[in-house]
Amino acid sequence: MENTASGADSALRRVLVAIALWSLGWCASAQGQTPVQWLERVERAERTVSLEGVRVTQFFLPTPTPPVEEHIVRSGVRYRVEYLRPLVRRGEVLIDDGVRRFHFLPRLKKVDVLPSEQPLMLRRRQEMLKRLHWGEMLLEAKDAEPVAGRKTVLLVMKSAQGKPLRRWWIDREYGVILRMEELTPRGEVRMRTEYVRLTIPADVRPDRFAPRFPAQVQQQNILPPTRVFASVEEAQVLVPFPIRRPRELPSGYRLTEVRLRLIGQRPLVSLHYSNEVSSIALFQTRMPLRNHMPLMRSLSPLAVRVEKWQDGDVTLVLIGNAPPEVFQQIRKAVR
Repeated sequence: MENTASGADSALRRVLVAIALWSLGWCASAQGQTPVQWLERVERAERTVSLEGVRVTQFFLPTPTPPVEEHIVRSGVRYRVEYLRPLVRRGEVLIDDGVRRFHFLPRLKKVDVLPSEQPLMLRRRQEMLKRLHWGEMLLEAKDAEPVAGRKTVLLVMKSAQGKPLRRWWIDREYGVILRMEELTPRGEVRMRTEYVRLTIPADVRPDRFAPRFPAQVQQQNILPPTRVFASVEEAQVLVPFPIRRPRELPSGYRLTEVRLRLIGQRPLVSLHYSNEVSSIALFQTRMPLRNHMPLMRSLSPLAVRVEKWQDGDVTLVLIGNAPPEVFQQIRKAVR
């Protein structure tokens, strides 16, 4: 009798452990690796793999946009992007060497110099892994079709409530993301980016990332050094106007950091929010901000949404790749 009870208890424990592992995204997947292990391989690939290829990005919702085609060279955190399509952007070059980001605009004969995006992207990936470990998001791995002629594993990320968020097609051999889709809560594809041609590993010379541009091109530092704070209260001490913030946030979004820049002795504050799939930032300043200003163009790159309004003597700008309903909720909640 005791042996029967012991066996039942043992079986129950095994079931409970299996359920717990599934909720954390740890259940075994293709090639014997768990979904989280595949995501950790992606993180290592972002820091180590060299590749060269052509990538196409297209937005389908809320309004379809023409595809953007880019020639990409990458070696670890360093990358070089040359725009091929649309024609209006052909010839533009984006170089990120891990410290600075250079955006060459041949039509304007200038280069915008900005801080590298790599530290922020690293923090976002690490935060996403934490939320998976905490069970706030679910991850599933499946076998999938080839992308750019390479074998893949499909990772599907869902919210804790089971709503679809994002899909990644991961290269089985090197862990590189070959295709990525952002999804609506109904499972519709909002955006897709994928390699259509790819060489991996690629022999990439270091000078491919050297910021060499025509002699007549003017370089312009767009954003001054940034101070980063964990809370609004920390930054408020250095800001002469009350920092506006949402009374409540859309489901799944959280404040990731607060940034403060001084531009001509005037503070530019930005509150950054993310649900690990999409992100949105609330900028605010007493400076006049016009859409054609280099600062505004640097804050709002291609394929993001921008909304600008005035609250007394403070200009507020929402910028990000979040869905329109998130923009609407945050804007209504800002005080």
